[in-house]
Amino acid sequence: AGQRLINSGICDAVLVGGVDTLCRLTLRGFRSLELVSGDPCTPMDKNRHGISVGEAGGLLMLEKRHADNNSALKVLAVGESSDAHHMSTPHPEGKGAALAMEEALQVAGLNTSDIDYLNLHATATKINDSVESRAVYSVFKNQVPCSGTKGITGHTLGAAGALETIIALIALQQQFIPGTQGLKNLDEDCQCQVIQEPLHKQDLQIAMSNSFGFGGNNASVIVSL
Repeated sequence: AGQRLINSGICDAVLVGGVDTLCRLTLRGFRSLELVSGDPCTPMDKNRHGISVGEAGGLLMLEKRHADNNSALKVLAVGESSDAHHMSTPHPEGKGAALAMEEALQVAGLNTSDIDYLNLHATATKINDSVESRAVYSVFKNQVPCSGTKGITGHTLGAAGALETIIALIALQQQFIPGTQGLKNLDEDCQCQVIQEPLHKQDLQIAMSNSFGFGGNNASVIVSL
């Protein structure tokens, strides 16, 4: 929405972000769906048992490009989709998630080989991680290094999109790929290139971050140096 306000000429700068605080209603709701792990979550692990609910806030200032600010980090594109498959379960083949990633690449005018790092949504639930790995593989095969960071932050719900976009930007700034905290044994069904331990890597220029929600609401954002 912030990017659209700028691109349409309505605003020169927009403060965007998300915040979510832990409350009993949310925790009990996820528990009623049997999605909460009793231990710290383990994204993409074959023995994963569910999410760890976290709380956070994240804000980013978006502004028009100008000549005197060429060093600013950039939002290249956003891809969005709604697969409308089920109120709380994603499409089993990850069609909506794949569509969001493909749209982001198309809007940015990039090829799959241009993405240097992918921050996965990776909630550590059995279904969601399997579906996302299928979606990522359908778009990228196993070409792009990716990791899930909710083992560090927990699932921060309404703040997760902003928080993990910030993590992707920090990864570009510091030239490292964060590891997937809690991952010990990669699920055999996961065919994408999941990074277990933090990895320093030169020439990281472009990253993508995925955020998928209930009802099949999917978004992928591409950022760059």
